[in-house]
Amino acid sequence: MRVRFILAAMLLVLFGGWGAQAQSEADAVKRVTVGMYINDIQAIDLRTHSYGVDFYLWFRWQGEDWNPAEGFELMNMFDPEGHVESTLYDEPQPQPDGSFYQIIRHQGLFSSKFPVSKYPFDSQRLLVTIEDSEEGAGTLQYVADTRPLVVNGEIKLPGYQMGQPYAVVRDKPYATAFGDLVEPDVSAYSRVDFIVPITRPVASGVFKSFIPVLLIVLAAAFALLLDPTHVEARIGLAITALLTLVAMQFTMQAGLPEVAYLTLLDQIYLLSYLYVLVVIGLVVWGTRTDERGDIQGSAGGDARLAKAGPRLAAGVTAVYVLAVLATVLVNLAG
Repeated sequence: MRVRFILAAMLLVLFGGWGAQAQSEADAVKRVTVGMYINDIQAIDLRTHSYGVDFYLWFRWQGEDWNPAEGFELMNMFDPEGHVESTLYDEPQPQPDGSFYQIIRHQGLFSSKFPVSKYPFDSQRLLVTIEDSEEGAGTLQYVADTRPLVVNGEIKLPGYQMGQPYAVVRDKPYATAFGDLVEPDVSAYSRVDFIVPITRPVASGVFKSFIPVLLIVLAAAFALLLDPTHVEARIGLAITALLTLVAMQFTMQAGLPEVAYLTLLDQIYLLSYLYVLVVIGLVVWGTRTDERGDIQGSAGGDARLAKAGPRLAAGVTAVYVLAVLATVLVNLAG
């Protein structure tokens, strides 16, 4: 009986010690409440994957012997030399709950890689990421405020629609100790991602990108409707449509980043090139001249092909439109 009592007492002391140690480690973690108010968003540039943000960032924490507003770092700055930052209070302000409060205003360009595979129906994320530059996740943890991210309701982004903003708190692991021999262990750092999702309106993509291409394609189809004797006009109309497509694609790509994949718009242009080449091939195939340069009028297959312009134009255009619709649906579903 005495032995059982001694064993129970030893287990109680052992587990009690572990529990106290775990509680002590949990209490040692500094917790910082953070939030952001975005005052303005400017200069969204897909080509450079950059955008300008003017925001207020606040911190609340316990303890007057340290200040997390002095140790945080912005992790996705673009052109750091162009950033402007100011602290609203000379000293942290005490709060009714015993915590301390500091707020910072920051203006500058930030970067987040923009996927453009679905352009011109793309969706993007405007991101501002903060992380403590000194203490790891084992000693400092960010905590999202009640409303961690609020966006100025007066912000208008030409060409985009803003979604619901949100914040994500996570630990960012690093597979290196950055050469530090004093603390060689690999660790993670607490990080907050402030995210504003934006999307391009469907109507904008249709009328600005697809309708001009469709008009050029229809102009090329008119080459099949001309009388077979107007060889120069038929070829000239199709070639002009092809050159216009090439020039328009170069213009559209001027505002996009260089990527190794085909965007949705690139695929539409490739289908349009193929369409125009098919039209040119039909025109050439249906154009046969004799030694004097006159169109042959025999009742052979070439003559029938040359005079079947309206049916050819309707058939080829229908196939093109179906191919474009299938391409759009596949890309948007992916």
